Amino acid sequence: MTLLLPLGLLGLLSLAVLLLIYILRPNYQQKLVSSTFVWKLSLKYRKNRLPISKLRNILILILQILLLVSIAMMMAQPAVPTVSGTTRNEKVAILDASASMMVATRQQTRFSRAVSQIQELATTTLAEEDGVFSLIVADADAHFLVTQVTHDNADEATRILSSLTVANTCSYGSADIDGAAELAEDILAINSEAEVLLYTGTNYIGNDTFKVMSVAGEDDWNVAVTDAVPVLEDTNTYHFEAEVGYYGEKIAPRAMNITCMISGVNGTDRSLTYTKPEQFIANESRTITFTYEDFAGGEPIYSYKSVMISLAENDTFQNDNTFFVYGGEKPELRIQYSTSGTTNFYNGAIMRVREQYKNIWNIDYNMVAPADAAVTGYDLYIFESTMPEEMPTDGVVLLSNPDEAPYGSEITLGNYQSTDEPMSLAPGQASPLTQYMNATRIEVTRYREVQSASGFTTLFEYAGVPVVIAKNTAEEKVVVLGIDLNYSNFSLTIDFPIFISNLFSYYFPPTLSSNAFEVGDTITLNARGENLEVSQPDGHEPITDFGTLPATLVATAPGTYTVTQTFMGNADTESEMFYVHVPAIESNITRTAEGLPELIAETTVEESNLDLTMWFALAALVFLAAEWLLHSREGL
Repeated sequence: MTLLLPLGLLGLLSLAVLLLIYILRPNYQQKLVSSTFVWKLSLKYRKNRLPISKLRNILILILQILLLVSIAMMMAQPAVPTVSGTTRNEKVAILDASASMMVATRQQTRFSRAVSQIQELATTTLAEEDGVFSLIVADADAHFLVTQVTHDNADEATRILSSLTVANTCSYGSADIDGAAELAEDILAINSEAEVLLYTGTNYIGNDTFKVMSVAGEDDWNVAVTDAVPVLEDTNTYHFEAEVGYYGEKIAPRAMNITCMISGVNGTDRSLTYTKPEQFIANESRTITFTYEDFAGGEPIYSYKSVMISLAENDTFQNDNTFFVYGGEKPELRIQYSTSGTTNFYNGAIMRVREQYKNIWNIDYNMVAPADAAVTGYDLYIFESTMPEEMPTDGVVLLSNPDEAPYGSEITLGNYQSTDEPMSLAPGQASPLTQYMNATRIEVTRYREVQSASGFTTLFEYAGVPVVIAKNTAEEKVVVLGIDLNYSNFSLTIDFPIFISNLFSYYFPPTLSSNAFEVGDTITLNARGENLEVSQPDGHEPITDFGTLPATLVATAPGTYTVTQTFMGNADTESEMFYVHVPAIESNITRTAEGLPELIAETTVEESNLDLTMWFALAALVFLAAEWLLHSREGL
């Protein structure tokens, strides 16, 4: 209860005045009456009436005190804090905006059915004065579209909901249900009595905290190519495996024609096409294999430009009826090895690397004499002992045991140094070029100090001076080995092939880790050149601004993407393609999912104040009436 201090003092002052009046009120005066009878009668009267009068006067005083206290309390506007549970009429709708919500029957998608039901929910909720409505869109990254709109702002919710369409809201990926649950918990933290409704076409089981509103149609059905991969056999020929599914609640067994079309067969412009009939039962998924023997002519397939697996079915979801396979044409990597020595230390290591990367690169390896060495047209130059007059500018350059510093190398070499006893190298700065290597295993008796090298990193040292250095910039990619392999055990240790393999993975990383991704995947893009551009499907603007490389790209739409890069030092370009497809779980439109996140929220309460003014006013009337009644009895 709260009282205003001035009004409380006023009440106390009024009580003091009332008591003072009673104290100063004159007593009855004693008078002599001549008649003994009258006197005796008066004494008798006083003896009979006096106790009642005193009691009545005391009661009147108490009632007047209570009346004044009640009036003072009324003026103070008293209130008592109260706590009650939140019982507001609040609804939180979660709209599944995943790819499977695009399934359409009778010219209506699951998404549009969900929006219609959510609009009706919002209208009904906000029609009440205590109504509160929120909408969470669960696309690839769940977010609020409407946040706790009240009855007074119902028009705002109506306007926003009327703008929802498949094109501007629905994603081609999966729904971020976990993120939507976290947002719903933000509302429940304010009002734990709010009801959370999930509008989806997916069947969820084992859920107690969501109210799942199914918008799936009874006639929904779908056929899909959910995955396709090339398989390189031991004979260096390809066959192709496609994962095909048939989904629906009320569908009979179905005969389907699955077509495989291979373009750019074995480096030509020819295409091969074969259609394979298959029988599927409801909700079945299995692997379909295409070998070169299936196609006319039975020609082994050593390379291809693209492969398309397709289903010609008029189902209710058309975004997964086709799947493209790329990566059948390996980019060429040209290597030149120039040496004036009699021992070809690098031959074996290059052969091992060529086998290691055969699925990624088509490696063209050339060994030449120093007089015939070129300084243009190769991706990797290895110069051993005898150096070229000037540095190549269009590839990675390895200078092994250089007799002099080529023009443009930006290095200064010291004199040759020799030791009687072999000494081990010491590690320099950590680098991908030296991972998995042990410097102490490498012993040398002859080396050449690199006295200065602008922008280089020291990989290995000998007696405190740098002997193996490297640079990797957009303009220069250079490795210098100031070691004479004839006076070292380096080429005999396991560290030498590791070093060459590291050189390839560091300077020639595959542009793509795969040629197929799901919508929502984060794709890492490496580049060997100075520029990188990615063209997107459906006429979207190409992506050219990646900042530093390697870069990442999140695929948001299905289709074919093309990565084009320009190599350093020349105008040559290289293109690779990859395919982004709808997630396989979205193609299974009748799937039953478990594990909806549990909504956790503590019980919330509402704090308010109970106004007591009316109760004190009622008490004042009662006291006033009681005082009037006592005064009316004074003459009795």
